Order: sequence, then structure tokens, then C-alpha cells
Amino acid sequence: MTSLKGAGVGEYYVAEPGGYYVAAGEPPGRWFGDGAARLGLDVSFDDAEFASVLAGIDPSSGVELGRPFGEGSVRGYDVTFSAPKSVSLLAALGDPAVQAAVHAAHDAAVDAVLAYVQRHALTRYRVDGEVMSVDAEGIVAGVFRQHVSRELDPQLHTHAVIANRVLSPDGRWLALDARPLMKDQTVLSALYHAGLRAELTSRLGVGWGEVDNGIAELASIDREVLDSFSQRSSQVTSRLAVKLERFRASMGREPTGRERWRLEREAAVDSRRSKPAAIDAAALQQRWREQLAELGLDRQQLVGETVGRVLEPAMTLDVDPWGCPAEAALSVLTESRSTWRRPEVLRELARATPTDTALPAGELVAGLEAAVEPFAREWLVELARPLAEGVAVRASDGRPAWESPLERRYTTSYILEEETNLAEWARRRWDQPGRTEVVETGGLDLAQVAAARAVAGDAGLVVVVGPAGAGKTTALRPGIESLVWQGRPVFAVAPTATAAAVLAEETGVVADTIDKLLVEHRRNGGPAVRYQLPHGEDRSGS
Repeated sequence: MTSLKGAGVGEYYVAEPGGYYVAAGEPPGRWFGDGAARLGLDVSFDDAEFASVLAGIDPSSGVELGRPFGEGSVRGYDVTFSAPKSVSLLAALGDPAVQAAVHAAHDAAVDAVLAYVQRHALTRYRVDGEVMSVDAEGIVAGVFRQHVSRELDPQLHTHAVIANRVLSPDGRWLALDARPLMKDQTVLSALYHAGLRAELTSRLGVGWGEVDNGIAELASIDREVLDSFSQRSSQVTSRLAVKLERFRASMGREPTGRERWRLEREAAVDSRRSKPAAIDAAALQQRWREQLAELGLDRQQLVGETVGRVLEPAMTLDVDPWGCPAEAALSVLTESRSTWRRPEVLRELARATPTDTALPAGELVAGLEAAVEPFAREWLVELARPLAEGVAVRASDGRPAWESPLERRYTTSYILEEETNLAEWARRRWDQPGRTEVVETGGLDLAQVAAARAVAGDAGLVVVVGPAGAGKTTALRPGIESLVWQGRPVFAVAPTATAAAVLAEETGVVADTIDKLLVEHRRNGGPAVRYQLPHGEDRSGS
């Protein structure tokens, strides 16, 4: 998702219909949302009206929609929905009936997710000095479907540009509270892909490969074909390879899943090129057919091997909290984190939805939303504060207006028991006082000296707390040097790879991320030698 800032930001979407893919019949933009209807924008799409909305102006009256935007104000948010490469190929190379079915399935999935966004749209304002997050009365979105990548490969995708103006319950046009939107990009992606699969399974009877992070390719199209039409992916992969090599050189190991995800995002941004010049649609179609022929395929063969594979799809959604999809979702949740927000539970239920499900996307998304509550009652423990009887709550999430929409979280009883056990362990260790050690104190202040001596001592647990820049890592070095001089092995961990590298450099001790240490100790056969922690080993955390 991209935040759109500055005057004239809407021109990017409407300067040329279809952008860099110029073709007769390319769909124009369209409006979505109850907010658009309130502004009389629910009939036909007009470029000038779209520009007005992003400028914060009512297109009909010319009146400001709330407070005027400043030069650097966020005017809107571009939420992009991109189909898997195999679906894009089916849309690009299929016959007119197949193309229409794929486009309709994609549009339906996009609309189902935007309807979800609208149901949970919020705005904020102050009441008696306190900030309230309240339900907004609909969104205003311009929706633009496009069909190719910047490298002119088939890539079906939609830009949904949500204006940063929503109608509040008191009748004012205010800024959209975009915190949930920014936080839940993976949720929107999971819902879109689950909806797209359900629509295409229903419309064309297609079969799917394995779901990976919520995304699946059509089972009938080989990886060689996908790679041939994925120049953009190749560019990102090349850039990622450079970043991975640098990571290995600096950290001496492979990145964890979370670290690799960060590197992949950086590679995508770094390798992004400007839009190419416009190309004739007929020439582009011919180029794709020739490219397919070089792989030993033609359009008819590709479509014939893809459509009609699933003859008996599942016409209902499995929402049983004891069913396989629910168990799969719970497994992913508990493996990744200790607490989760409601949308994150929804995301994993969407990812676990069987690929042979054949339902309208809107029905699927609504059904998954409804499944969260019984799933949570059966498996989870809610951590939100209990509400007094009669307290007014938001329709979107059942929480009071004075509570942030990001606060409500769940966990499991098992995790709570583990945290209790950990706290009791720490309390027992804390109650075992030990001696401190004399260390080299040159250049340290009194607090740093105390920290270094405690680290070098033999207390059961030492905790050093201080704000960023207080010199905690500086204080660790003489303490760790003393531990090494005593012949006591030391291993250091930090939250991120960057912090681990700094910790290793400034203290001279082997250091890595907490995530990597946990990954190693979950491996079959046990951790690598570097991560084996003998009984009594000293651990340093930063």
C-alpha cells in the first residue's frame, strides 16, 4: 500500500486510460463506496471528479471536504491487488469468454475486500480532549484495473485509491484513520486471493497448486511458463540475491523468514523502474503468443489444460472451529507470535480455506469474518479489558470509541501458562543474589560501571534497563570481557539482524537474532554448533 501525497497526485491514474497498456475497450476507472454515493459519484467515472476528491473538494459543489489539505498532506491510499502470474496469463491469452470470466472474478474479489475495508473504516476526533476512533460512514475509492507489468508481461492488477476523506457520524468530512489499513496489508491480500480462488473455481472449474503465504498458482501451468512471463520478478530476484549475499557476509549465516521478508521488500523498491512507453495492444498480444509458442504451447492448449479441472467443487465454507482449516490457522498463529489481533486471525482462516471452495467472493469474505468469533471462543483467550454493561461500542469491532482499533488482541491459555512459568523462573533467579566482579571501567559513568560489574558477576539474572543511547551496549563490553577471562562462554541475542551486528561489533561476542536462535532450537536434530547453549552459559540480550 502506498500513501499518496501532494497536489495533483491523482493525475498518475487518469492521465492515460490504461496507463502504459493502450487498447480499445480498456476499462476506465470506477467508483466504489458509500462515501462516493453520498457525493453523487455512484454512476459514471469522471477524471476531473476523481482529481477533485483527492484534492479534498466536493466535485459537485466545489466545497472543501473538511479541513484543507497542506502541501505534504496524505491525499489517499493506493491499495493494490495483483493476481498470481498464472491467472494473469489465463486472462491475457484466453478466449473472450475466459478473459471475461477471469476479469469478473478478479473484480469480485477486489470488491469483496474493499467492502471489508469499508465495514471497518474509522475516523478520529476529540471529545472533551480525548481522541475517539469511531466508525466512518463509508469510503470514497477510485478503482483502476490494469493488465500488464512495467516490463509488459501479463499482470492483472487493480489500484484501489481510497481518498483520505470519510464522513463521520456527526456529519463532518474527516481524515480516514489509516492505522488498520496500514497494519493489515497481509490481511487484505489473503482475503483477495482466497476470494479470487473461490470465484475462479466457481466460474471456470480451475485447480490450484499449494498455497504459500496465502497465494497459489493455477496447478496446470508449469513454473517454466510462469518464469518466462515474469521479467519483473526476475529483476527483484536479482536485486535480492545481492542483498542476501551482503547479509551472509555481515552475519555469517542465512536470514530467517522475517529477515528475508524485509530484504525482499527492499529489493522490490530498489529494482522498480519507471513506466515504459505505450505499446499497441495487438502487438503485445502477438508478442505473448510468440513467447508462449517458444515454450511449445499455444493459447488453446493453455486454456484447455486449465479450465474444467475441478468438477465437484465445495459449495460451502468450512467454518467448524474443530475443522482442518481452523486447526491449520491455529498452528500458523501459535508458531509465529504469542498474541494476535482479530484481523490476523481472519488472515490465517482465509489462507487455510480449501482451494476447491467455489463461492462468490463477497460471501466467502463475510463467512470468514463470521467464523472468527466461534474460532476465538473455542481456541483463544481475549486480552482486551472487559466492558461494563451498556457501554457504547463500534459496530466494526465491538470495542468502545476511546480504545484504539489496534489494541484488541488474543492469545491462548497455553501461552499464558508459559508466560507465567517464565515469570516464575525469572522471579526465582532474581531472588538468587550473587557477587559482582571488578571490571575495567575506563570511560564509563557510574551507572555503566554498575551494569558491567553485575553482568560479569554470578547473579542468577541481571537486567539492565535504559533508554536508547544510554550506553547499555558500551557497558556490556567490559562485563563480557570479564566473563571471557573467567572462562565462561557467552552468547548474545538481539531483536534484529542490524542490532545483532552492532552488538557483536561493540562487545566482541558472538551475536545473532532471537528469531534465529529459536529457529535453530526447533530444528530436527538440534541446533548448529554455534547455537548450542551449554548449561550455565551466559546470555546477553540487547
